[in-house]
Amino acid sequence: MALELRVWGSAFGLDSIDPECLAAVACFRSCIPRQDWTLIASNDAAVSSEYRLPALSHKGNWVSGYSDIISYLTKHGILHIDDDLTPPQRADTLACASLLATRGSGLLAMSLYVSPRAWVEMTRPAYSSLLPFPLTWTVPPAVRAAAVEKAEHLGIGYLAAEVDAEESSSAGLVETTSTGFLRLRERLGPRKTMQPEHTAAIRFQHFAEDFYSVLDDFRGHKTFFLRDDKPSSIDFLAYGYLQLMRVQTPHPILKNALEKSYSRLVVFVTELRSYGDNEELPWREPKARGALGLIGRFAEGSIEAIPGVGGSWRKWHKGGVDTRDTYDVRDPTQLIIAVGGAVTSVVALGAVALFRALPPFGASAHRFEAAREDRAGLRQFGEIGSILDGLPI
Repeated sequence: MALELRVWGSAFGLDSIDPECLAAVACFRSCIPRQDWTLIASNDAAVSSEYRLPALSHKGNWVSGYSDIISYLTKHGILHIDDDLTPPQRADTLACASLLATRGSGLLAMSLYVSPRAWVEMTRPAYSSLLPFPLTWTVPPAVRAAAVEKAEHLGIGYLAAEVDAEESSSAGLVETTSTGFLRLRERLGPRKTMQPEHTAAIRFQHFAEDFYSVLDDFRGHKTFFLRDDKPSSIDFLAYGYLQLMRVQTPHPILKNALEKSYSRLVVFVTELRSYGDNEELPWREPKARGALGLIGRFAEGSIEAIPGVGGSWRKWHKGGVDTRDTYDVRDPTQLIIAVGGAVTSVVALGAVALFRALPPFGASAHRFEAAREDRAGLRQFGEIGSILDGLPI
């Protein structure tokens, strides 16, 4: 069958750092025979044309994203967990998936990416352990920026400061609160008597409890979200999100709200984890990236980070020709800008490599030069030494 599932690698004691990747791994583990698939922690979204993980490779076809992977496997008769769903159950599946992708994704973004302490102490090091140098400089900031965008729809995205939290924390310019978020300069809360950071924390907890309440009511007293006898695709997706929400962060608002008030969801996660095949996952090492491949990926990330250019490059490189808009074609000007940016990035990478080869600032420097005459000079070596000592240098 030759199914290859590519995901973000392990982090926080879980099989992946990404909720959809966790869902795909859990679904494959439970529903597809172990000999029919392999699991690769590629940590490279560029393996798919959609630049998204999880990504499935099957007979030369690439499919990205959990829902699209499930649809593909169902269409080709490989997966059957949703075959017997009724129309109302399919509608519930779409509604629940939308809730997870919006509200659930935003909550995870606030907990693991927006919170400066969680980002610096946990999430950024996790990505650094998954990525080779120099991608550790370009990929994590891009992932975090995307996560901050997801958090904005919750109404508390302003907790992500405009300055870089990691640099500011090291420089002592930004103060964090007891909730783990950045201390705000102005009082944005509804009550002047309450500090705005406390108001934001309370609001964040309210959103979390509201999210858990909807999931808990949707599941009810059933073993799984749609039925009692076996899980469906939405169960594995909910599992992926809830697993990451149980991660012990420096300020575990999500974890505490889930485990203290919604024990039925905790039981669901535990039971689904033990459902199906519990053998070791069929991990396989990804192919080593060559130097040119690393430089190319680094150049792409560098270009995307350039204000005013990144958007055009991303649209040209990842979007291509959109068949829905026939007038939207690849602009040669954007290509010229992109190539120029790529060359600049390669030069910068060479400078970085040279810089890394230099001794650390403040390290002792050793200077080697001919010793000056002290005491008897070369005369101490007898007549020959006296002759040599008299020669001009």
